[in-house]
Amino acid sequence: MKNHYLTITTGFALFSMFFGSGNLVFPIEVGKASGGHFLLAALGICLTGVVVPFLGAFAMMLYKGNTNSFFGCFGKLATFWFPLVALALMGPFGVLARCITVMHGSFVLLFPDVPLIPFSIGVCALIFFITLKKNRIVPCLGKLMTPFLLLSLIVIASVGVYAASWSVPVSTTAWTSLKTGIFQGYQTMDLLAAFFFSTFVIGHLEQDMAERNDTRSPLKVFFEAALIGGGLLAAVYFGLVLLGEMYAPQLAGVPPVEMLGVIAYEAIGPMSAPIVCVAVVLACLTTAIVLASLFADFFHKEVVKEKISLKQSMIVTLAIAFAVSTFEFAGIARFLGPILETIYPALIVLTLLNISSKLWGHPVYRWPIALTLGLKLFWV
Repeated sequence: MKNHYLTITTGFALFSMFFGSGNLVFPIEVGKASGGHFLLAALGICLTGVVVPFLGAFAMMLYKGNTNSFFGCFGKLATFWFPLVALALMGPFGVLARCITVMHGSFVLLFPDVPLIPFSIGVCALIFFITLKKNRIVPCLGKLMTPFLLLSLIVIASVGVYAASWSVPVSTTAWTSLKTGIFQGYQTMDLLAAFFFSTFVIGHLEQDMAERNDTRSPLKVFFEAALIGGGLLAAVYFGLVLLGEMYAPQLAGVPPVEMLGVIAYEAIGPMSAPIVCVAVVLACLTTAIVLASLFADFFHKEVVKEKISLKQSMIVTLAIAFAVSTFEFAGIARFLGPILETIYPALIVLTLLNISSKLWGHPVYRWPIALTLGLKLFWV
């Protein structure tokens, strides 16, 4: 029973690590644009928003969480600069700061007079105290935050589907709907997150299994947990895509970050504000905690070479995130989106090559990765 408990909590933690600010926005947009082809649109976003990121997590398990080996085909210099740039964009200079702004957007549903700056300071302080005990991050995500997040989303989705009248006319082709889902799942950029989030899960599994004298293979436990986490993520995506299609007329002209709130208000009424606030804050907070820890660890070990303490590195990380969060969601998206979109296809190729190398011994060549990046730049 204890072995199953470890698998389940790890699966919950994987779900909450991947389910952040963008994951509440993109599926609803996919549903809104699905034009009567809900299932195909949902399938598209699940392919690139669930399957691809979990392939990345699986690849990192094969490499035992060693990012230097994973990016080794680019040379020694890249093993420092690529993780630094990636973690900076995923962390305080990008997604971490974006999470704070999205949390604020839901928080004002309950407290409309709270400005962004004091809210951001409060969130950064909360993240700091949670990350003081690094070994508690995965258990905290798996045992506490994920159940509350899932419960909030289930309430919104259940009531939303029950309250809506599903009579959506077919307004686009099936292929267009599938492509929209694939592209928006690609926009979540969860593959990039998988390379670094997996280190938390690997460390948690190794420590917990050693304490329990669990003789199972960590890879087997991870695979079982990934089925749970990926299944939950896919189920939530299907639910949000369905809501997006059913409420498409009401969402016309609504900013993406406000769509979930509009759906909840249409379905539940004014009392929906606490539910939406809980769902969005938990989704963003779980991701923000991991992103802050990852960047602070890398900054502490690789950038300043442990010349300052890990706590001081976390303070630096959160100070940068606070400053960037003041640009608000739109300002962050303007510089973050194009950078991430450009490198993502090359990362998919790198992941597949590394999996092939570990499983079948095939060499990892640079040219397919460089070709993919070049084609993406040419296409843009």
